[in-house]
Amino acid sequence: MPIGAYLAVAREEAGLSQAQLAEKVRLRTTILMAIEQDDYSMCGGDVYARGHLKALATALQLDPDAVLAIFDEEFASPPD
Repeated sequence: MPIGAYLAVAREEAGLSQAQLAEKVRLRTTILMAIEQDDYSMCGGDVYARGHLKALATALQLDPDAVLAIFDEEFASPPD
C-alpha cells in the first residue's frame, strides 16, 4: 500500500478529518491532501516531506521510521 493511502487509512481509523489532522501537526490541509495522494511536490523538497511524514506518522501513532524508510525507497530523490 502506498504511503499516502496508508496514512489516509490510519487517519480515518483514528476518526480524524484531513483538517483535524492537519491542524494537529500544524500543516496546511492542501499539503496533507497531496501527501495522501503521494504527491510530495508541495512539500518543498525531500527534507520537508520527511519532516511532514514523521509528524503525521507520530500523530497517527505509526512507526515514523518505517514510514520514512518506505518514502526513502520509493520517492526520495537520489543524492547529488
